[in-house]
Amino acid sequence: MQRHLNYRTFLMCLAVYIALASGHTFHGAAMAPNTLKGWVVTRDTGCIYYTPDCGLTWESQSFFTFRVFVDVFFLNEQKGWLLSYTQGFVWHTDNGGANWVLQTMGLAKAVGRLFFIDDSCDWISCCESYLGRTINGGISWEQIWLPNPQFPCDTVYFHGIAFVNRLKGWLCAGRFTFNDPWYGDTFPGGQGYIAKSIDGGLNWQLLIRDTTYDFFDITMLDTLNGFVVGGNDRTMSAVIMKTSNGGNTWQNVTIPAQAKYLRSIKFVGNHAWAVGHNGTIIHSSNEGNNWTMQTSNVNATLYDVDFSDTLHGLVAGDSYVLYTHDGGATWHNANVGIEEEIALPSARNDNHNIKISPNPFLSQAIISLTGQDNLAIYDINGRAVKTFSTDYYREHLFIWNGKDNNGKLVSAGVYFAIVKTDKNYITAPLIYVGK
Repeated sequence: MQRHLNYRTFLMCLAVYIALASGHTFHGAAMAPNTLKGWVVTRDTGCIYYTPDCGLTWESQSFFTFRVFVDVFFLNEQKGWLLSYTQGFVWHTDNGGANWVLQTMGLAKAVGRLFFIDDSCDWISCCESYLGRTINGGISWEQIWLPNPQFPCDTVYFHGIAFVNRLKGWLCAGRFTFNDPWYGDTFPGGQGYIAKSIDGGLNWQLLIRDTTYDFFDITMLDTLNGFVVGGNDRTMSAVIMKTSNGGNTWQNVTIPAQAKYLRSIKFVGNHAWAVGHNGTIIHSSNEGNNWTMQTSNVNATLYDVDFSDTLHGLVAGDSYVLYTHDGGATWHNANVGIEEEIALPSARNDNHNIKISPNPFLSQAIISLTGQDNLAIYDINGRAVKTFSTDYYREHLFIWNGKDNNGKLVSAGVYFAIVKTDKNYITAPLIYVGK
């Protein structure tokens, strides 16, 4: 029993160490309205951090899951929701994040954002032409598909979502150009879509199909006036478009020329902020009609912005969390997660002694050891799921096909290849995608 606990403690600390060593991708930010309380979540490591004073101090609210987080939303300082990027897992808290309870899973292969209009009615924008909806606070969820060919699932990648009441809502889509290591997908050019529903998300009308711009976030001030943000992935220039007739037509808004590819927008009263690539933060003090640059002092992609009032806000970005107490006149870099850096004297990460290819893997991984011939695969809870005897040993190469010692496939997730020596543990993380 003691051996299991030691391994579990070691793996928990190792996971945190690896996450910090590589740098977080902070992808979601939320502020409880009219308070200083805020939260940020990470897309690469599945961490949640809470601040009671808008960025000055932080504490972890993380729980152990191999899911990674893409968005967080708080209606007030007690009630919040958390969304995983993969397979649409949703967690809920009613005590400010002290405890998180899983509400649903398997809504989608990948998801974008969540949006609550009140504590019972929520929508989740999914990345393949459908959305998730609950009308009972998360007790049950349903999938709503958007019609094809207007919204082809191999092209549409919904991100932003906004409802002004339980019936009227808007969605926007965009796809950043990338080379996917598994599928080889690339999406150059605009993948911009804007859609509208007037019946609570059951049916959707295509308003815009743009071949120049991608759209990543949308906000509606009322049933007529709203804004969408995004950019041109060929030039990385930013775009903001405005509607004054419920989305039937959209016009470009003049923004600073140095603004880059926008990812998120937030309105509080007459004030608005939008953030994006290369540390872009722009601000409007007159309902989005005129915009000026704010100085972020970083050159990273900023994914999300939220404000609790016109002064206090958080920005989540690649390796950075920024905070302001003066409406963005000055932005500060928050020290998030420093207290979590733990090192065990008997455990060290000697990844150069373990090589894994491919990683992540679908069907099998080849694990190469330098100078060692004992190997075991552990899950995130410290349980040995696969041990290799000398029958598997040949020139320090081991093949793991995702099966445990009983020949059954394990669940997709993060695992650890571990070799125990006389003095320490030699470890390397590996990711099983699943069959």
